[in-house]
Amino acid sequence: MTQSFDPSGKLVYSKDPEGNRLPDFSHVGYHSGEKGIPHVPVKMTLEPSQSNDTLRIQDALDKLGTLPLGEDGIRGALLLKRGVYRVAGTLTITHCGIVLRGEGSGPDDTCIIATGYDDPKYQRALISVDPQSDNLEVHIRHGYPTDQIKPIMNSRQAIMDAYVPVGSHSFEVNSASGYKPGDRIVVHRPSTADWIHSIGCDQLEPNWSEIRNARWLEDGEEAGFYYQRIGNHSKYCLLQKHDENWDDFVKRVPLSEDGKTFNLTRQWEAGDYDFHFERRIIGIEGNRITIDAPIVHSMSQEYGGGAIYHYETAGRVMEVGVENLHLISEFAAPTPGHPYGDPQETSQAENHAWYGVELKSNTENTWVRNVTGNYFGWSLVSASGKHATVQDCVSFGHASKITGGRRYTFMIDGQLNLVQRCLAYNGRHEFVTQEKTAGPNVFVDCIGFDTKAPAGPHHRYSVGTLFDNVKSEREMESRFRGKSGTGHGWAGTQTCFYNCVAPRFDVEAPPGGICWVIGSGSKDEDGSRVTPASLYYQQVQDRLGEVALDRLATKEQRKHVGKYRWVKARLKNERPPK
Repeated sequence: MTQSFDPSGKLVYSKDPEGNRLPDFSHVGYHSGEKGIPHVPVKMTLEPSQSNDTLRIQDALDKLGTLPLGEDGIRGALLLKRGVYRVAGTLTITHCGIVLRGEGSGPDDTCIIATGYDDPKYQRALISVDPQSDNLEVHIRHGYPTDQIKPIMNSRQAIMDAYVPVGSHSFEVNSASGYKPGDRIVVHRPSTADWIHSIGCDQLEPNWSEIRNARWLEDGEEAGFYYQRIGNHSKYCLLQKHDENWDDFVKRVPLSEDGKTFNLTRQWEAGDYDFHFERRIIGIEGNRITIDAPIVHSMSQEYGGGAIYHYETAGRVMEVGVENLHLISEFAAPTPGHPYGDPQETSQAENHAWYGVELKSNTENTWVRNVTGNYFGWSLVSASGKHATVQDCVSFGHASKITGGRRYTFMIDGQLNLVQRCLAYNGRHEFVTQEKTAGPNVFVDCIGFDTKAPAGPHHRYSVGTLFDNVKSEREMESRFRGKSGTGHGWAGTQTCFYNCVAPRFDVEAPPGGICWVIGSGSKDEDGSRVTPASLYYQQVQDRLGEVALDRLATKEQRKHVGKYRWVKARLKNERPPK
């Protein structure tokens, strides 16, 4: 099977009766692929010490943040010379235009050790790009970031089209007079009760579970019911709503009369599944608005329509990179030949560093490249912001229990992000999105080994994700997960698996949604692959030309996409730490 091309060599897309089509995913990653990741000049250099390097490195990052921004939004790089650095806390980048760089990602290059274990206080990010710099416990809200987009409410204009299909770039608004080309806008898709009912997520089956360490917190902004599940070290909470009195909240908490079991299933509620897609206006004709990146979820008047707003992102951190580093988490007491912990503890250790690099939600145009990691409990890299590129990274494995809320090796829960040429060992959900992930997002030319659980959208509605030439030893899926977890419901929609390899594909779409399995099969050589070899690379070429492709991959890498030859070259001088 092949895709069709027009006379100029660009892809031609078919549409269903409502106008839905496969979206253009090419706008993801650093500056939408329209400029390459820069090589930032070094402004400060550190040598390793023989003790705790946390304050030395943090002070240097903070001093870099006082330098003036260049016209390109860059301040400069902190270079960590080859050697071992021991970090007891979190290295936090809170200013724009800063790069944290090592002299290589091999075990004998620049190695940062996240020290500390056997205490919950050590369960943190090693490196965080975070405008808030608040190092809260990562599991208090199950690790999911709050939305930091602030719509300017008096700029609202309703979308007038009866139906805006998936993949479209334009729609008519009530009045475009307050907008102009170049404006950054939010496209808001509401989640009405009728829509939630139509996809069956207000009637999920109960899921009763034994709990421990239950406590009520009545005062403060975080008032609610806190608990842990038996056999699970993650912390969970059900929070009191702002307009809810305490007695009504107590009645709402689904706790058994004896207080020993809790109904984990949370029915989806109107307003909780709204999407705010960040876009840029590239054209206006009358009241018709044309935007840069496509709509990845349909909007219909039947289910509340949609709207656009101007918006603010106070304190957003941009133009930040983390590169050429080897990151390791201590996880247990050292044993002879194993300085980071007894290998027999890797499936049990919990109280140690949880993230290697965490790109928080209010970040944009960031990158993590050529980073190798080992033994983090949750992920090597998580991208919760916008326009991040995670490139040429390797996770040699995790240290944690093999159960829920762990081993999400390369995780996206932001929008317009790219994960490219990344390798994961023994992840659970190695290439994965989380709840209410807005999209589009892309995983391309990635591979996993010793996989513990499926790859794909994990839970509670991720929209517009492309898995392109991703290979896994477990199934890939985008499906209805029902009462799983806390009521996962539909894991995702508008998901595309293109020229992927997995033992099985379990793919279905909710009512009104659509998913694609194109050229994917159980073996590399089973004849199912289609042309072009990579949908993402073809879409980049169609929009920006071959010069943009050269910024993303060499001609040799593109020639052999799906054969993963880069893995051998990437690991030639690297090995898992002892």
